[in-house]
Amino acid sequence: MPELGNLVAFFDFKDGRDGLLHFSGMTACSETLSVITRRRFCVQATDNTGKPASTTPARDKNKPTLDRYYKLVYFILHDKFWIGHGLVNSDWPKLEEEFNHIGKPSPKPKGIIDTVPFISSGTKLAQLAVLFGLGEPSLGYYNNCEENYDAIKQCRDAMPILDMEKEKDMGSNIYPMISHLRKFQQPPEKATTKSARGSEPRKSQKLEGKENPPRKSLAESPSSLEERLLVAMKEDRVTFFDFKKGSNGLLHFGGMEVTSKTLVVINETRFCVQATQINGRPARNTPAWLKNEPTLSESYDFVYYMLHNKTWIGHDLRKSDFPMLEKECKHIGKSPPRPKEIIDTVPFISSGSKPAARLDCRNCQVNYNAIKKCRDAMPILDVEIEQDKESNMHPMISLFKKYQQPPEEETTILFGHEEETTKRKSPQGKVKDGGVRKSLRLKEASQRLKKQSM
Repeated sequence: MPELGNLVAFFDFKDGRDGLLHFSGMTACSETLSVITRRRFCVQATDNTGKPASTTPARDKNKPTLDRYYKLVYFILHDKFWIGHGLVNSDWPKLEEEFNHIGKPSPKPKGIIDTVPFISSGTKLAQLAVLFGLGEPSLGYYNNCEENYDAIKQCRDAMPILDMEKEKDMGSNIYPMISHLRKFQQPPEKATTKSARGSEPRKSQKLEGKENPPRKSLAESPSSLEERLLVAMKEDRVTFFDFKKGSNGLLHFGGMEVTSKTLVVINETRFCVQATQINGRPARNTPAWLKNEPTLSESYDFVYYMLHNKTWIGHDLRKSDFPMLEKECKHIGKSPPRPKEIIDTVPFISSGSKPAARLDCRNCQVNYNAIKKCRDAMPILDVEIEQDKESNMHPMISLFKKYQQPPEEETTILFGHEEETTKRKSPQGKVKDGGVRKSLRLKEASQRLKKQSM
């Protein structure tokens, strides 16, 4: 196989469900996978004369063809190592066909690293790669390229967990996962089957005697969607939620009510609201273009119904989300919802946790998806699946509960009023505040009283 060079190119070029062709491409450093160029766009398919195909929907007739972007595509891809899923049998033939239709020379790869042989190998890392989204069949949208890129980077982080040594090519500094993927590549033999429209569909490639299992449609499933929902409604429920201040200045709420045993979603919602002052009016620091957004008072009843007396699951609920939600409820003169139990994921991932990449109402769904992927990864990592026999909960929820420490309740008297606070001790013996936060005004008043008594 030829030398990799300093740059590699990830790309994806497929038919979208909207009838257009979706292209996404990115060039990255072969040593660190740092992104250098990133482009994505949609174009109309063309016929043999280079004119827009008759199959293009009427609403997209104004979309350009590949003729507008061919220089950009050629610059990103030509004479670079290509990395992607199904490039040999799908993306490359389709891209070459479109370039031939518009009468332009198509880009040529320096080499191709197709992830299909790696996914078909059945190794533990390959199974984790599927969980991370590598080669996930969400075909037809130009974020596939970025999903594959992110999955490969996550696989690199998983290599030490699987006790895999950093694999590098001799005499070069190639990214370890790229070196690992190259081991599964076969001598490049370009498929001779034409990919023209109207031709017979190409059969999926068989590797190592394995065939892709046929997908089961909803009609072939043992129970219909309605029956499964009825069964799920009878199970106990837990609630994932997230309530944080977003980068746009609004407060973002995301909530999902799911079954505690199978994590089937029963109810899901997300919205943005303005922060409020003590008198319940919108905060003054709200940007002018967001002054028409509602406050929490309009959605309070729904939030209370979803959260009150339920088991809450989320990241940093005790120190961040719950205090902020409680504060907003008090500002609008409403009683805040109270949890039946809080399962915070912070103790579980405290050894290597990182702050959330984004603070918006999608965090709740991101956490939910991560927990489901963790459940699928447990047998791959040889982690014993322990089902809570008493509560009959999902294995990951049972695992999270083992890391929860029971809060120690104590009562403090502030200015003649009893305020109940909960505190817990960390493994180092330090006391961390995990309950109701004192306001700055009360702190300043208590400090003045101490100085007067002295």
